[in-house]
Amino acid sequence: MVFYAYVKHSADNWSARYVVTFASRAVADEWWRAVSTTTVVKFSESIRRVNAQFYTHHTGQANAADSLTTNGVATQFLNKMFFTLIDDLGGRHLTTIPSPDHFVDHISGNSFFIRSKVSPYDYWHCPLSSNSNASNAVYVSRTERTRFRISLSDRGTAGTVMIGSDEIVITLTTVNLSMSVIANSGQAIVSSAPTKSRFKFSDLLSRFTVGPTLYKDDQSLDMKELIYTDDGEVEWELA
Repeated sequence: MVFYAYVKHSADNWSARYVVTFASRAVADEWWRAVSTTTVVKFSESIRRVNAQFYTHHTGQANAADSLTTNGVATQFLNKMFFTLIDDLGGRHLTTIPSPDHFVDHISGNSFFIRSKVSPYDYWHCPLSSNSNASNAVYVSRTERTRFRISLSDRGTAGTVMIGSDEIVITLTTVNLSMSVIANSGQAIVSSAPTKSRFKFSDLLSRFTVGPTLYKDDQSLDMKELIYTDDGEVEWELA
């Protein structure tokens, strides 16, 4: 699904204004990572991200549109996005970009609910035992939900926009337990001593699937196991 953003000149209110069309929201975040970390300093100093759909640039340093054709900046996105120059201040045409039906910024260090993209009533849930240091299974539930903190594994990266290739850690917000998986079954758990505590951000969104429904005394508990697999069948999103 295409994703849109505005870019305006940071030094005036009338010129060098663009609508940017990205092939997807993921491409937008990846382009921002490229331009904000490039060693071509005039671009990393010119372009600023106000939010996911609003950027600024200082064309006296570098024009954001040129990031797609300048070596060492973001040429890998040339066929994944494009810039459209829009009217200056004196124009009479209003260019309005659509806002997504659901949007949560993927900021490292923030806390999120995690839910199914196809069935948005299905949330990750971790009912804790009385022993806060014990391992606890993570389930999928339609009646309960748990907030998780998602952070880049590198220290000092809070506030960074996460992209699919990033290595992340997933923790509970209330106790010091980290997401892990049981090696032989793939069942998702949280643990104080996780055997697998680091995931790719793309793994979080696409490599977990829903297992069987849990029963107690022949009664459904309205929870299903959450399973980590190389062939994830469910897409997840942050909420």
